[in-house]
Amino acid sequence: MKQALIDYIKRGTNDELYTPNEAIVPIIKYLDDNNFKTVWECTDYGSSKITEMLREKGFTVITSHTNTNKSFFDYEPTEDYDVIVTNPPYSLKDEFLERAYELNKPFMMLLPITAFEGIVRGKLFRENGVEVLVFDKRINFMKEQGKKGAWFNTSWFCNKVLPEKLIFHKLIL
Repeated sequence: MKQALIDYIKRGTNDELYTPNEAIVPIIKYLDDNNFKTVWECTDYGSSKITEMLREKGFTVITSHTNTNKSFFDYEPTEDYDVIVTNPPYSLKDEFLERAYELNKPFMMLLPITAFEGIVRGKLFRENGVEVLVFDKRINFMKEQGKKGAWFNTSWFCNKVLPEKLIFHKLIL
């Protein structure tokens, strides 16, 4: 684990980690329970696993990406949408959370559990509320490349989605 941390630091910011199916499956229940039909995936060019799986499950998914003229920070779809679901770049988690709260729509963001830390996020959570779906195992974002799992936990940080503030979920890998 120590070497994994050293390698991570040497690589620098790597915000292009794609969400594996096992991290997406648990949220379907909560989207269905809330009768959400249309999802905005705001960090996707249109072919992410999140978009793919949600469409397979019958959801309408609107996509946009921060590296286009439809950036999450200054764009909102003209189509009606029920919820934002995304795995944002972790180096921009404060900005994504601020924007999501500003839009005042339900959201689900897959973030490292350390997102609980920090002055900016603490203030956002206190003022706006937060719900968290915590996994009992770490998500392996590198499985498709044949590499071992992450050295940190990721959880779904939500607002206006979960029936409780804190839910512990047993992952089926």
